[in-house]
Amino acid sequence: MAEEKRNKTAVRNIPCSIEAEQAVLGAIISDNEVAVRIVCDIDESDFYANIYKTIFRQIKILTNQNKPVDIVMLASSLDREGLLQEVGGVTTLDDLVDSIPSTANIDYYVNILKMNSLRRKIIRECNDIITTSYKEEDAEKVLAVAESLIYNISEKSDSSSLLHISNTTVEVMERIERAYSESGSQGGLKVGFKNLDEATNGFMPGQMIVLAARPGCGKTSFVMNMVSNIASRKDSKEVVAVFNLEMSSIELVLRMMSNIAGVDSRDIQNGLENQEGLDKIWLAQEILKNSNVYIDDSAMITTEQIMSKCRRLKAQKGRLDLVVIDYLQLISPSDSRKSKLEQVSDISRFVKLLAKELKVPVIILSQMSRSIENRDDKTPKLSDLRESGAIEQDADIVAFLTEGEFGVDNGNTPICLMIAKHRNGSVCDLYFEWDKSKMRFKPTIPTRLVTHTQDDVRKNDDSMQSIDEMDLPVPDDSSETAEFGNIEDIL
Repeated sequence: MAEEKRNKTAVRNIPCSIEAEQAVLGAIISDNEVAVRIVCDIDESDFYANIYKTIFRQIKILTNQNKPVDIVMLASSLDREGLLQEVGGVTTLDDLVDSIPSTANIDYYVNILKMNSLRRKIIRECNDIITTSYKEEDAEKVLAVAESLIYNISEKSDSSSLLHISNTTVEVMERIERAYSESGSQGGLKVGFKNLDEATNGFMPGQMIVLAARPGCGKTSFVMNMVSNIASRKDSKEVVAVFNLEMSSIELVLRMMSNIAGVDSRDIQNGLENQEGLDKIWLAQEILKNSNVYIDDSAMITTEQIMSKCRRLKAQKGRLDLVVIDYLQLISPSDSRKSKLEQVSDISRFVKLLAKELKVPVIILSQMSRSIENRDDKTPKLSDLRESGAIEQDADIVAFLTEGEFGVDNGNTPICLMIAKHRNGSVCDLYFEWDKSKMRFKPTIPTRLVTHTQDDVRKNDDSMQSIDEMDLPVPDDSSETAEFGNIEDIL
C-alpha cells in the first residue's frame, strides 16, 4: 500500500500542454494580426518548455520594435542572439507553423496556456508557503505571507482590456441618475455629518483619508462618532473594520454607547442614576450588537496583519465599506532597521495600497508635529503632519481637527475640521461643537469654502482650483438625523 502511494506521487505531472504552447506560437508566427492581438496578453512565464520560452522572448522583442513576426524575421533574430540552434533551428519554427492549420481557435489555445500557467504559479507559491512555514516561527507572519502570495496571483491574473467609451458612459449615467434621484448622492459612504458628507460627497472606495490633530483634540472621538453614526443608521449593512492601537475595545464600545444613547460617559462608568438612562444604554447595546462593526485593539500590529485581517473580513462578509486605523505612528514597522521617516513612508504607501486593493475608503489618524505650537499662526499645514512627505503625497483627503474660534452657548467645545487637501473636491472649513461628556460632534455654524495658498498646503494637486470664500447653509437638526437613527426617537 505504501509503495502504491509513492508511485502515485511519483507520476504527478506539472500542469502544461505542449500542444497548446505550440499552437499559440504557430498562430503568432503564421498570422501577424494574431500576433498584434495576443502577444501583449501573454507572458514568457506562461510557457512551460524552455525552448518555447526562448522563442516567445524573441517574438516579444520583435513586436516591441514594431517589426513583423514571421519565420524569416524570427529566425534572423534568434540567429543574431546565438539562440537559433538552441531552439532546434528553422525546422522547429516550421513545425510550429504546421502544428496549427487555422488560427480560428487561437483564443481557446491561449486560455489553455494561461490556465496551466496559473496552476503552476499556485503550485510554486504553495511550495514557498510550505517552506516558509517550516522556517518561520511566527505563525501570523506565515499567514500574512500566504495570503499575500495567493492574492497577488489573483490580482495579476485579472487583466482588463481596452473598452469602448460607451461601456463607461453607461456606468457614469447610472451614477448621475442615482445622484439625481438621491438628492446629490454619488454612492460614496456617508458618515452621518451632513456638512462633511456634502463637502466630500461621501468617502469613495480606494480613498485614503488622513485625519490629523494634536493630542487631546478629539480625533478618536470624531472618527468613532462617524462609526457610531454608520452603525446606528436604520437598516445599516455597512461593514466597518476598526484598528485601534491606543485604546481597548471596551473603551471604544463605551464611547460608542455613550454617543448613540446620548448618556454621559462618566455616568455610565460610575453608575446610572435612573432607569431611563439604563434603557437608552440597552438600546444602544442592541444597535451595536446588530451592526457590522469589527474592532481589533491589538497594541502591536503590522501592516501585513492589518491587510490580512481586512482581506479575511471582506471574504467572510462579502463586502467591506470602511477601514479605520488609529493611528499611523503606532503601527509596528515591518523593518525596524529603517529610519522613522522611511517607516512612516512605508506605512503610508501600505494604507493607499490597502484602499485600492480592497476598494474601500481607509481613514487613518495621524499625529501632528509640535512645530505648530512654536509659531504665531496656529493654522495647520500639510507640513505639520509628522514625517509628512509620503502622507501628503498618498492621501486623497487630509483634514485637520483643531479647536475653533467661535462661540458655543451650551458649554460644548467649538471644533474646526479643516480639509486642507481634497484630490477630487474643494478645500473647506467645517464647524462642529463637541459634547465631550457624550462623545458627540454636531455640525454648527455654516461651512466655508476657502482659498488656501501654496504656503498653507504646499502642493495640493494640480486638479485643485482656488475658490472664493463663500458660506453654505448648515443643516438643521431634523435633516441631520433623518437618515441616521436617533435613540431619543425610539424611547
